[in-house]
Amino acid sequence: MEGAGTRQEKFTLDGATALQLARAERRLGQVEMLARLWEPWADFARGALVACSAVSEVRLRGKRLDIAELLALGPEPKPSRPVRPLRWGVGVTLAHRRLEALPAQDPLAPSLVSDIFPGIEAPQFSRGSAAFRQPDPDPVPGAAAWTLAPRWLAAGLPPLWAAGLALAAWEKEGPGPAPRRNLAGRVLVCGLASRLGMPAHAFDLLGAGLFRAAAQEQRGLEGLLSRVRRAGAWRRFTVVFLRAVELSAAQVVKLSLAARDLYQGHLELIDTWVRAPRHPKRFLRLLLERPVVELPLVATRLEVTQRTAGLLSRKLVEQGLLTEITGQRRGRRFAYAPLLQLLQPGWGQGRQSGAES
Repeated sequence: MEGAGTRQEKFTLDGATALQLARAERRLGQVEMLARLWEPWADFARGALVACSAVSEVRLRGKRLDIAELLALGPEPKPSRPVRPLRWGVGVTLAHRRLEALPAQDPLAPSLVSDIFPGIEAPQFSRGSAAFRQPDPDPVPGAAAWTLAPRWLAAGLPPLWAAGLALAAWEKEGPGPAPRRNLAGRVLVCGLASRLGMPAHAFDLLGAGLFRAAAQEQRGLEGLLSRVRRAGAWRRFTVVFLRAVELSAAQVVKLSLAARDLYQGHLELIDTWVRAPRHPKRFLRLLLERPVVELPLVATRLEVTQRTAGLLSRKLVEQGLLTEITGQRRGRRFAYAPLLQLLQPGWGQGRQSGAES
């Protein structure tokens, strides 16, 4: 099989690699099972989990981003403070949203990849930037790599191996500079996963997984990627990729189970102290998707008056489930504090507002 700089003449698996593939597939199965058994999973995944992914990617770039600041921007974030960490978080979030909104049968065509790639760091929100850009008529280098994985799958390769090969091809042929290419590749793998029959959100923390999985390589992940670009070391990269998928999916399962237990415990708490728990329970469900909310959003989504939304918020604040994070009388925002502390340990303890360190 050949394409986008990656050639595979014969596909074989040694015992250790086959075992690693099985471990990664097992973790993917756990994510898929969790998605089936926990009914609010989709809300949690597209809201809190995607934000956690963005914050993790920013941290890998050596910066800090307050997850509440990112979540406060909503599903179509437009930051008013275009500092780099927040821009990066917004770029990751928008790319995830774009890929998830597409039908799973639609391929990651070069035109789509070429459209997503320039916005991965949200340059349109930087100071002095133009709000609109003319699309590049030529696809970015390496964009065709993402169309090859379904063909490899049809030829009999395991889905994870096909995904790893596609990412290796992108890293070898893709555009520079490296940080943006690496970031775009990890996000595009999430979009590719659903097209290969795998749970996309299992790959949300792939960046951190790759850094950990490549820690034993010479010069770590960057050294491995350099060998991919220089010598086409796709097989070694794919083995590291399998380990990274296992780590990413395991962390997704861990966070999701903890969020599920947290949510269930709070549902039971509401039952004990609220005489009419219907609206508070619907509010709590909303907080899985939007852990940072304003009262107009609560009123709209729950179909209640803004006064009722305020009363509901006050009840959840009294029970320690919500925290008011603006300190203002108007335009107040409320955060589902226990969930944010789970997603970003230490959140709420001397929080910074996402400024660059």
